[in-house]
Amino acid sequence: MKFLPLWKNAVLALVSALLLILAFPDFEYWFLAWFALVPLMWAVEREKGVLRSFLLGWLFGTSFFFGTCWWLAYAPIHYASIPWPLAYILIFIPCVISGIFPGIFAAILAVLLRRFGSWAFLAAPFVWIFTEF
Repeated sequence: MKFLPLWKNAVLALVSALLLILAFPDFEYWFLAWFALVPLMWAVEREKGVLRSFLLGWLFGTSFFFGTCWWLAYAPIHYASIPWPLAYILIFIPCVISGIFPGIFAAILAVLLRRFGSWAFLAAPFVWIFTEF
């Protein structure tokens, strides 16, 4: 299990996902978006290894996408009569796949942090946009 991130860093990634979820509709705490990624970036900085950082970003991304895209299960449940556990599993699959993009962000940020130290945080917005693009 050496490839898994530390549990404290995993909790930081989940806190980051929760803060960003709260910034989106239904909650509308938009001001949280300004610093929601800070716990994730702190966890990436504390983590040793690019794979571990990727897994942190993937955990963050999967949690974030599932927390903001849960409403996509409404139509299959109400109009196609798909049982709700199956509908949420079907929604979870694309969320896991979409979580790869924040994982790539975290891996690239980990490489930049190892090479440039704290200065790498200045590149984080550009890396984020790059991975979304």
